[in-house]
Amino acid sequence: MKKPKEELIQYKWKMSPKDRLNGKFVDTTDLLDLHNKLKRKKLKVVFTAGSWDLLHVGQMRYLEKAKEEGDILVVGVNSNESIRKVKGKNKPILDETIRAEALTYLRSIDYVTLIPTTSCQPILGLLKPDVYVTVGEEWNKEFGNSKEYKTVKDYGGKVKIIDRQSPYISTTSIVERIIGANMGDLFKKYMKVRKRPLKEK
Repeated sequence: MKKPKEELIQYKWKMSPKDRLNGKFVDTTDLLDLHNKLKRKKLKVVFTAGSWDLLHVGQMRYLEKAKEEGDILVVGVNSNESIRKVKGKNKPILDETIRAEALTYLRSIDYVTLIPTTSCQPILGLLKPDVYVTVGEEWNKEFGNSKEYKTVKDYGGKVKIIDRQSPYISTTSIVERIIGANMGDLFKKYMKVRKRPLKEK
């Protein structure tokens, strides 16, 4: 089995040094150094991960709750490619750089890193957060059997499950609402047009 750093070493995020995302971005290959730096300062590190596509209030509440678990919150952002492998070619809606930058403006977040793989297990192996926060949903109910859970427990970390903070709002529901509204307008236009016979102008 490849060691976490070996799995990530080839993936260097191409980002203009323009901002390095407000000074909050950390390359995956620098996560071990970040771990050592924060441990020397005796800071409690929390990590969570997700797509963060079309950031909404439920996600912001979730991140605030995650930050309450420690001193430093590091957030993983799934790369475009890793999302496509799981959710299909039509996702994500926003590019990884945009999704990552949006997170840096939230007061609860101290560092952001990109997750190039479909699992955040390699990231956990490098950062070794004191607390790994994940969302409590139906798809995640067997989380106790996952390699992420086992990795955290093996190094003595804690896993915290936080429920979805806005059950009725999600990226999918937002997209469906937008499409639904536009489809209604298009349908009305279609019904108006079809009443008139087609003719050459």
